[in-house]
Amino acid sequence: MVKKWPVVNPLGEAYLITAYREGNWGRAPGGFVETLEKDFAKYHDAKYAVAVNNATVGLMLSYLSLEIPPGSYFISPAYTFIATINAGVILGLIPIFIDIDYETLNIDVNHLAEVLENDKENRIKLVVPVHFAGNPAEMDEILNFSRKHSAYVVEDAAQAHGSTYKGRKVGAIGNVGVFSFQTSKIITAGEGGIVVTNNFEIYEKVWSYHNVGRKFGGEWYEHVRIGWNFRMTEFQAAIILAQLKRFDNMLKTIRTSAKIIFEELGREEHIHVHRVPNYVEPNYYFIPISIDDEILKHGGKEKYAKLVSEKGYSLVEGYIMPLYKQQALREPRWKLPVEEYSKLYLKNSEEACKRVMWIPHYELIYGEEHTLKYVNVIKSTVKEILK
Repeated sequence: MVKKWPVVNPLGEAYLITAYREGNWGRAPGGFVETLEKDFAKYHDAKYAVAVNNATVGLMLSYLSLEIPPGSYFISPAYTFIATINAGVILGLIPIFIDIDYETLNIDVNHLAEVLENDKENRIKLVVPVHFAGNPAEMDEILNFSRKHSAYVVEDAAQAHGSTYKGRKVGAIGNVGVFSFQTSKIITAGEGGIVVTNNFEIYEKVWSYHNVGRKFGGEWYEHVRIGWNFRMTEFQAAIILAQLKRFDNMLKTIRTSAKIIFEELGREEHIHVHRVPNYVEPNYYFIPISIDDEILKHGGKEKYAKLVSEKGYSLVEGYIMPLYKQQALREPRWKLPVEEYSKLYLKNSEEACKRVMWIPHYELIYGEEHTLKYVNVIKSTVKEILK
């Protein structure tokens, strides 16, 4: 049987019951939401945090807080979940797609530098690196190139809870960062998100926008901005806060299991396990693996994932196309440069969509014995495909 995710946490149950019985189910002063914001910010080396109802909203409010004029351009990797760009397109921003480094699957800093250098009209106002699979992007170079171009940096850290880059937790390394608590995430409440930053002005704007335009210390019916109700509930925060308290222990188990994966699968002939730089410490939300031409010819990712699932384990097929090929971008209402997108061919992103699959974190949380069984299934399934 495929292992269940999320895992039931008795502390989470206790917190949830407490929130229910207290009767303050929406965001309440001194409640679970405010406690989560303080604790999550501290854990991720940030001064401020705002909990919201999902990470797509978190990204949108982060972009909005930077006061980027509609019609401006922003940079996103082509290999990411569509929420990274949806949040900008909804605000009238136009995505420019950057290729990835094939090994890390994160934004290719050389391509980034080239695109920024060629932006002679200074239309690019924002760069959004994604810490894909919990593997931190090359933040030093990304910040350096972006600052030279006077562009903001928003970290899409949806998958990167607890990941570190050169000894520092990701999220508040750039101007602002966003994490997700959606069902599959390593900390989850089914849905939810959180925005972190070290900049008080950004924090104040995000807080105001998510709270129907109110201001700190203002009256309940006093609104200084046009905003939305994107507040997190006390129920969501209670579940998340309980997981945050045991998160370091789970990370330790995951990272131990990841070492086994690298050791046991690193020499396999028909699959490649993607390595990470020695100056980062991912949370291993996913461990990406690539399949070779032989597996591609014998059913590819879809068949591989199906066979592993039939054996009671999980292997995620992954993205099937780069973002610039998504039909959603061709909706006339968004007025995006679809002709330019149709001419794009970003080699590493295209190859990743054909070949890269993801070992999910929830196969890494049950200890060495389970991990070794999982490894044997991954190996034996390759033989089964190629026989």
